[in-house]
Amino acid sequence: MNSRSRDPSVIYVGRKPPMNYVLGIITSFGRSNTKTVTLKARGQAITTAVDAAEIVRHRFMRNLNVDKITIGTEEIQQEEGGTRNVSTMEITLTRAPSTKKEAKKESKKKKSTPPKPSPELTSIEGIGAKSAEKLKSCGVNSARDLANADPKELSDKLKTSEKRVSKWIDEAKKALKH
Repeated sequence: MNSRSRDPSVIYVGRKPPMNYVLGIITSFGRSNTKTVTLKARGQAITTAVDAAEIVRHRFMRNLNVDKITIGTEEIQQEEGGTRNVSTMEITLTRAPSTKKEAKKESKKKKSTPPKPSPELTSIEGIGAKSAEKLKSCGVNSARDLANADPKELSDKLKTSEKRVSKWIDEAKKALKH
């Protein structure tokens, strides 16, 4: 058994899609005694680790907080000789303590005001069927997702101008207010 598989509260992020790690985070927190989960990544996997943490925090477990982020550099030996520096990151997520009073309040709130459905992407000015499909392929499935998106990150993923994406985000925010 290697050292990576011993601690269930540590998840090593590699080349798999972010949703694989999202499931791992949720499963780890599903254990009753787990208070923290640490994502460890290096190199290009760092973006996947950040994506997985943010997906869990914004879509599945809103009571999670980023407790600590540790960055560093590892020196890796190369097969052809010499060394190479690789960036590393650890993201420690903690579950916010929930008091019975807060849980009761939240329960009443959910019962009294059902959430408004998020408008379809194609209902947002400037977004047609093709753009909506591209957005969905990047994990943006609703106006709410779009309103919470980072314009720079999304424009890079879509390979379109940040100005256009920012305009879509503004329109999505307007649509959610109505």
